[in-house]
Amino acid sequence: MKTIVQIRPYLEGDQWILQRTLGDPNEMVHLGGPEKKARLQKRHKKYLDLSENPRTGCMFVIIKGVKKTPVGVVGYWERDWAGQKVWEVGWSVLPDYQRQGVATAATRLLIAFVTKLKSHRYIFSYPSINNNPSNAICRKLGFTLIGDREFEYPPGKVLHCNIWRLDFLQIS
Repeated sequence: MKTIVQIRPYLEGDQWILQRTLGDPNEMVHLGGPEKKARLQKRHKKYLDLSENPRTGCMFVIIKGVKKTPVGVVGYWERDWAGQKVWEVGWSVLPDYQRQGVATAATRLLIAFVTKLKSHRYIFSYPSINNNPSNAICRKLGFTLIGDREFEYPPGKVLHCNIWRLDFLQIS
């Protein structure tokens, strides 16, 4: 039986998900380490603000099963790439729900949502070159690996990432 995965906009009461994902040292091993409480509070506010206008980006909570259990977050936001506006996508899933296809299913739903906006041609993802599960999600969803690059993330740390791109013209 296939697991039901849905997404809904990120809300005020969802901060606990950030604490259990982005605040967890084991979950942040590929992203420069856990975020401190003050940083998580700022991110929570940023996610709430981002979700006010889906034309500029949105964060969603990933919901699993008929009980509608919150199991993570997935979102998209604008960024500049080679002189043009593109979407960037990212996700984080609670440890107990990883390796169950949840992030892949949620990101597939997000891509379908963003495709309807018809505002940018590309969506990018930048997982660490060592983050095999996230790189596998990009492959499964039809992203093309176009290279790798070092980014400063978080501030003061260098993260070596793959650059994955999905062209909406190829999926329309």
